[in-house]
Amino acid sequence: MEHFPLDVFGNNPRLSRLYTQLCFCFPLPNCPRRTENTITHLQNGLNVLTSNFPWVAGQVIQADDGAFTIVPLEKSPKLRVQDRSSQLPTFEEYRNMGFPFKWLDEKDIASHSTLPDGRDVPAPVLALQATFITGGVFLTFSAQHNCMDMAGQCQMILLFAKACHEAVPFTSEEIKTGNLSRKRIIPPLDDLPKISEELVAKAPNSKPSHACEAEAEAKPTWSYFLLSCTTLLTLKLRAQKDIHTTFISTDDALCAFIWQQVTKARLCRLQDMSASTQSTFERQVDVRKHLGLPTTYTGNAVYKTSTTQSIENIISKSLGYLASELRASLSPTPDLGHSARKAATILYQQLQSNKPDAVTVTRGNLPAMDIKMSSWAKEDCYNFDFGGVLGKPEAVRRPNFEGWEGLSYFMPKSRDGEIAVAVCLRDEELRFLQIDEEFSRFARYVG
Repeated sequence: MEHFPLDVFGNNPRLSRLYTQLCFCFPLPNCPRRTENTITHLQNGLNVLTSNFPWVAGQVIQADDGAFTIVPLEKSPKLRVQDRSSQLPTFEEYRNMGFPFKWLDEKDIASHSTLPDGRDVPAPVLALQATFITGGVFLTFSAQHNCMDMAGQCQMILLFAKACHEAVPFTSEEIKTGNLSRKRIIPPLDDLPKISEELVAKAPNSKPSHACEAEAEAKPTWSYFLLSCTTLLTLKLRAQKDIHTTFISTDDALCAFIWQQVTKARLCRLQDMSASTQSTFERQVDVRKHLGLPTTYTGNAVYKTSTTQSIENIISKSLGYLASELRASLSPTPDLGHSARKAATILYQQLQSNKPDAVTVTRGNLPAMDIKMSSWAKEDCYNFDFGGVLGKPEAVRRPNFEGWEGLSYFMPKSRDGEIAVAVCLRDEELRFLQIDEEFSRFARYVG
């Protein structure tokens, strides 16, 4: 592999040197031989993975023409091994506490930080860290965000899990889709020459134009809240009683619930906020099927949809109303695919001019009342079988990283249907949610 050009969404400059992390938590009896066997098992899996998908061992560079591409770096992705048994709680303590954010710091359990640290060092496509603690091991995957979104990353992790079973070969379809040429896999539109002016504010991950600078000084905190399968069903049934669309998903109902409850929590801090003030809920949507891509495509195929409502509506309207509004932003299907291609065309134009727009380069804070959410709930990570002494994970979490107020993630759904919701909020807002009777009926605070 000399070079492996990335797809158009992977050429968004804002993704450069960003890493998306996912930590798989496994119980593991304390035994030096088991530790050695685990390390060997993981390294063998990386070797098998790389022999079939060579690009995973590369690094991301920006070429002279501004395009991002993968070039060779190592023989296989690096596996960093750390023993934190004397510094971190035991696996049993993690289990009892629900695997909280505050105990899963990226500085302890990840080989790369989420946000760029300014160093001019190689940006590997994929890196792993195995962190051994008393009674368990954390396996954290750090994926360079230009190369893959979360759906692509989970597909790559699934392929790695399969690679750990050396006796089970990859299918021809897995090898084909895992190595698809990406450069023009999402074709630009050719009938909208002035598209950049029309949609510059809607480019994926664009910087908010109305960020509240005065509110940007306080440092927010990441926390997890757990919602059981029964709770999620109850929320969806409640929302379905009052919808104005033909269908809502569990994700729609959960997004509506989070939007409504977080808005209430923020109002306690922003008491002078007008009822007509607007709040926007952004969702990062997997558009593979809308673009005719395989669901197993390992690249970037995410498009941002936005739903805006007044604070008065968010607080006073029913859960079903908000869920319906969120669902409406995803429909109809042809429009979503076309909109994604419009956003892709913007990036194509900027790449061709070698003048990336400031909107797609700068990482900005979210406005004070907005939420930006990525749902990983549909990813079947809890059933990924890594073989050997590991098997299937007991928990899957995103490690703690620098606070980014207003961001939220839905973790992969557990085998019993539970979802861990990650939110980054001010301390006073988190305290409100912890003691709020309505929120506490459905969500259990983990921290």
